[in-house]
Amino acid sequence: MINISPADLDAFISVADTGSFRRSAELLHVSQPTISARIRHLEDALMVKLFHRTTRRVVITEAGERLRARVERMVIETRALVKEFREEANLQHGRIVIGASPSVASGFLPRVIRAFRARWPDIDVELVDDIFGQALDRVKTGEVDLAVCPYASVDKTYICEPLFTDSFQLLVPADHRLTELDKITLADFADEKLIAIPPESAAWATFRAAYTSAGHDFAPNLMTRYASTMVALVREKLGVGLLSGLDAENLNMNDLVLLPVRGVDLSRNIGIVRVNDQEMSAAAEAFRDLLIKFRSSWPN
Repeated sequence: MINISPADLDAFISVADTGSFRRSAELLHVSQPTISARIRHLEDALMVKLFHRTTRRVVITEAGERLRARVERMVIETRALVKEFREEANLQHGRIVIGASPSVASGFLPRVIRAFRARWPDIDVELVDDIFGQALDRVKTGEVDLAVCPYASVDKTYICEPLFTDSFQLLVPADHRLTELDKITLADFADEKLIAIPPESAAWATFRAAYTSAGHDFAPNLMTRYASTMVALVREKLGVGLLSGLDAENLNMNDLVLLPVRGVDLSRNIGIVRVNDQEMSAAAEAFRDLLIKFRSSWPN
């Protein structure tokens, strides 16, 4: 490995600019022998002559010109990088990638992102919405800075910070027989054709546990990843669905009714998920803090 110090390069650039060892020593507040030693060390390390020295003047060599061009470019790039780091630390520049489950991405995060951009307009925000398992994978691999998604039990790879609780209700057509009941339990629709989200979703385990606790088999008739598709299927009376409060925020619910289900737990925890023992960027920390502030805006 070539042993070249920043002091060697400072001396080289100064001599190249001034054409004088004496003047460079004055500018760098060192002795002239020190400047000479640094240039000599640099020439020995690179095995080239950087200056032609005479009693009257110092002239940079062709090799010296090549080194000067590279060093000056490196200095410019380093200064630009230092400026970027400082701006990112002060939230004047940067980028953050947020992972989220689809329901959180549509029902909760838009208002948080709007507030974040209003406060820090020069920070780019990218939102990646995906199902629960894939959202966690993106956190683990570093594709996203953090994820906002449902969680139950996750391994020690992650830190989960609770935000709020989201509940599922039964989605039925407005003229469905169940709308005439004052209260409904899972037993009231256990024989209905059920439309649910697929097994890789976090809610699957919640639904299965609820059905099991009520003494019924959880066997959906239709499955879809998308809440909008579930709404369309229920509207066409192809079955009943279990829809989260987050999803219901932004969907056209005309001719449909959401019914609370008594006697079983159809809730899920929504939180911030990030990798354990991994420092977040200043932008990611600011977004996390804003999420904490916004959690009270969602009814638990």
